[in-house]
Amino acid sequence: MKKFLMYISLLSLIGCDQGISGEQTASDAPAAKGELAPGSASALTDSRPNIERLFLQQLSASSVIIKWRGAADKVRLGKEAGRLDTVFPAEMEDGHSIAHVSGLEADTDYFYALGNATDVTEVYRFRTAPETGSSPKDGNVRLWLLGDSGTATEFDRDGNPAHPGEAKAVLEGFMRYNSRLVGDQHIDGVLLLGDNAYPAGTDAEWQGAFFDLYPKVIRSSVVMPTIGNHEMGVAPINICLFADTLACDLLGEIEYPLGGLSMSSDPASYDGDGDGPDPEGLPYLNIFTLPTRGELGGAASGTEQYYSSDFGNVHIISLDSQLSNSDDDLRGAMQDWLTADLEASAEQDWIIVIFHHPPYSKGENHDSDLEQREIDMRITFAPVFEQYGVDAVYSGHAHSYERSWYLRGHYGLSDSFDVEKHAAIDSDGNAAFGGPDAPYNEDNRLVYTVAGSSGKFNEWHPCEPDQLINGQAFGCTMDNWLLHPAHRTFETLASDYRKHGIARLGSVVIDATATQLTSRFIDDKGAVLDTFVIQK
Repeated sequence: MKKFLMYISLLSLIGCDQGISGEQTASDAPAAKGELAPGSASALTDSRPNIERLFLQQLSASSVIIKWRGAADKVRLGKEAGRLDTVFPAEMEDGHSIAHVSGLEADTDYFYALGNATDVTEVYRFRTAPETGSSPKDGNVRLWLLGDSGTATEFDRDGNPAHPGEAKAVLEGFMRYNSRLVGDQHIDGVLLLGDNAYPAGTDAEWQGAFFDLYPKVIRSSVVMPTIGNHEMGVAPINICLFADTLACDLLGEIEYPLGGLSMSSDPASYDGDGDGPDPEGLPYLNIFTLPTRGELGGAASGTEQYYSSDFGNVHIISLDSQLSNSDDDLRGAMQDWLTADLEASAEQDWIIVIFHHPPYSKGENHDSDLEQREIDMRITFAPVFEQYGVDAVYSGHAHSYERSWYLRGHYGLSDSFDVEKHAAIDSDGNAAFGGPDAPYNEDNRLVYTVAGSSGKFNEWHPCEPDQLINGQAFGCTMDNWLLHPAHRTFETLASDYRKHGIARLGSVVIDATATQLTSRFIDDKGAVLDTFVIQK
């Protein structure tokens, strides 16, 4: 019989739970586009019992995969909500019903429902992608990015929610921002930056932290995830390294299984409860159906751990900074695939890369000068990004917002960064911010963004000497917190602003036209706190 375990985060274990803060500041003028408006077909809730986890995968110009859990055995589809005449049967895959819908027209709205026509169903809507290389008819691809959002299933040592309502506040803030927009307000894709189900990435945690929170969005927008450390289950840690207790004095070492600590490169090693590898395998790979054969553009990866997808004139790449990055040979294979994929996608207007561990960060507990996964991603992949024209890279992991200058040629530690050498310089001789009034426009430079505050955020808690292990902080903030010089500077507009980052709940939205990519950080009140623009 499996032993009873209570899963708690490392910060909760040592008594450093965080609260909610945030103050709205002035925003810039948003562009048109967002989620389909509440009350439209896509925003309805399926009222039938035993239907849950309805979401879209592999959305292209001519096809889509529709997945759910429940009794329905087919999808009915049509261009009108009242005429769903085309039927696609479902098959079972890893505990999900899955329907492969094909023969669709590009950049077109479709309505769908589950089950027979006589069933009591709700009708949902999605829009196919434009033809590869083309902009949508409305001119804009919109992507919504969520990093470290999975905190709805994270609890403190007393069994209370560790971050009550924080992920929901980010969702509501983004929808508040969206409600100010004009046009059709459609989100084309939801990009997950990892740690979207805390603390161990179990199937139940994915349900509570993701599927129960975003059902209206993911029924009409394709989901593209990446693997974070909390997707990889639990691993034992000696809590006496962090806690001075009588039990530690008596026993010397007390091991607890905690989420996010696995260092394995093998997905079959996934352990959801501390009793060894789970026979069902890695829930992340069971839940999502991701392209492996280059079927959505780019090169075939042969694995769901990293993949790519075209969406109109945008090429999106998801790398595996957790598993494949932990092994030299696997990392090398991923680098080779990335090169082939970028060569195959050279004609795309925009190339966006997502992975969990940021190459440049001074987050609390996650310092890119100290964490090997972050160092390896920077050394191995940053030169490839520059060589093949990647425009923007997005990561999570650190629970704050950081955004780099327009970079080229820096692969070392933070103290080797030279603004004049590594960043684009404006007409005044300063590092260029790339705002709407002065967009970035050079080849072979890119912007790195850390957006890991979609479910929780860190606050200023200065470290004591005994809180450092091998020079790294746990449950406290070092003096250099949010001070990575490769990141843009901020004025101290509120107490949660630091010189090179913002410690506030939020998410990122990307808008891409044929000639311009705009990235905005939206806080939990719906305010735009940072914007950069790249102009072709």
